Amino acid sequence: MVKGIPTLTQKGREALKNAPPDLSPLCRHILIQVDGKKTIDDLHLMFRGLKGLDEALERLFKGNFIRTASDCHDLIRSLAQQMLGTKAPTLLKKIDELHAKYSDACWEHLDELDKTARLFYGEVIADNLKNEIRKIVKETKEVG
Repeated sequence: MVKGIPTLTQKGREALKNAPPDLSPLCRHILIQVDGKKTIDDLHLMFRGLKGLDEALERLFKGNFIRTASDCHDLIRSLAQQMLGTKAPTLLKKIDELHAKYSDACWEHLDELDKTARLFYGEVIADNLKNEIRKIVKETKEVG
């Protein structure tokens, strides 16, 4: 299954206003929850136990109702939210500051982010974050 943060396309926004008759109730409920902040994993948690969830998500992707945010900044924010949960705001703020200051070159300045992570979350979590961020940066550079 696709990973990342789903966002609504123009077709998806229109479907929220006037739901196509062939769109299932589950698909409509998923569209309502797509806000550009929740990850695919978040949606799986929200709708856990419902049959046909993966098929509904696949239909929304294939029907061009939603797409996955694929820029590095969004993926790293999503990673921080997943790994840190309610403790993420401090690191999310630092990620946004670095991105505002350095744009996409901010990932060359991981040491600044690592210092913040070590200060607020400890060495083990900081190391895990740094390793996962490096993987994301590498993958997005290969795709881009």
